[in-house]
Amino acid sequence: MSVNYSRSFRSFGSIALTLSLLVLAACGSKSDGDSASSADKSAVSTDKSTTLALGSDPAYPAIDIPPVWSSDGKLIQPKDFREMVFIGAPLTPHGLNDGKANFPEFHNVYVQPAAFKAYRATGKWPEGTMMIKELQLVDDPKGDFPDGSRVLPSGRGYFPGAVNGLDVSVKDSKRFAETNNWGYFNFNHAAPPYLAEAALKPSDQCAGCHIANAHEDMVYVDLYKPILDPLPTATN
Repeated sequence: MSVNYSRSFRSFGSIALTLSLLVLAACGSKSDGDSASSADKSAVSTDKSTTLALGSDPAYPAIDIPPVWSSDGKLIQPKDFREMVFIGAPLTPHGLNDGKANFPEFHNVYVQPAAFKAYRATGKWPEGTMMIKELQLVDDPKGDFPDGSRVLPSGRGYFPGAVNGLDVSVKDSKRFAETNNWGYFNFNHAAPPYLAEAALKPSDQCAGCHIANAHEDMVYVDLYKPILDPLPTATN
C-alpha cells in the first residue's frame, strides 16, 4: 500500500511538472507575440509621426519644423537648430574692416530640412522658412598679422572660436507683409545661453538692409548657392 502510494505520488508529480512546463512555454509564446505586436505598433506610430511632421502647423504646410510664436507675437528660440541643414558661413572679421565690422564673426546659417528641399525643388523659400544664423568669433581676434589672420598647419587664415550670438529671420507673408514677407529677430549678440524668445526687430535694423541688398527674396542666396545647388552626378 505504501509502495503503491509512493509510485502514484511520483507519477502525479511528473504530470504536474509537465503541465507547468507547458504553461510556461505558452506564456513565453504569448509574451513574444505581445513584444512583436508592441514593436509593430511602435513602428506604425513612428511612421505616423514622420508622416504628420510635414505641415504639422497649418500656417506652414510645407515646413517640417515650423516657427513657434508666443501669445504676444515673439519668436520662440528654435530648438536644436544645429541639427538642421547647414548652408554656409560667410565671414566678416574686424581685421578686414578696420576693426569696425558690424558682424565680426562667421555667420553659420541653418534652415529646416523641408525648406532646404523645397528651395532645391522650386527655387523658392516656402512660408515658415527660418534662416537661423549663429555667430561664431574667430579664435584669436588679434591674430598674427595686422589683418587679424594667423597661421595653422593648414595655412594662413581665420579660424572659428567661441559662438557669440543668434539671429533668426522668418518668412511669413501675413505677419511681415510690410517688410517683403520676412521678419527679423535677435536672441542676443553675446555668448550663450541665448534668449528664450525675441521680439521683432525694427525694419531699419535688419529688414531694410535685406530689402536694399539681398540677392533674392530677402536672402543673400548667392553666398549659399554652393551648398543649395545639388552636387553634379559622379562619373567614372
